[in-house]
Amino acid sequence: MLRAYDKRTGRELAALQLPAPQSGSPMTYMLDGRQFLVIAVSSNDHPGELIAYALPQAQPAAARQ
Repeated sequence: MLRAYDKRTGRELAALQLPAPQSGSPMTYMLDGRQFLVIAVSSNDHPGELIAYALPQAQPAAARQ
């Protein structure tokens, strides 16, 4: 499982099932103002692969009203 927590409150924000165990350190990068998280996974019966997740884009304050 990949879990995301709010660093201020400790509340779990998301839990995603991975197809195999994590096999490397997570990586993060920014592209055009959007953050991505990449995780390497693999096991004896699952070939190694990189899985990329895009974090939700923040809505402008005007759009939230």
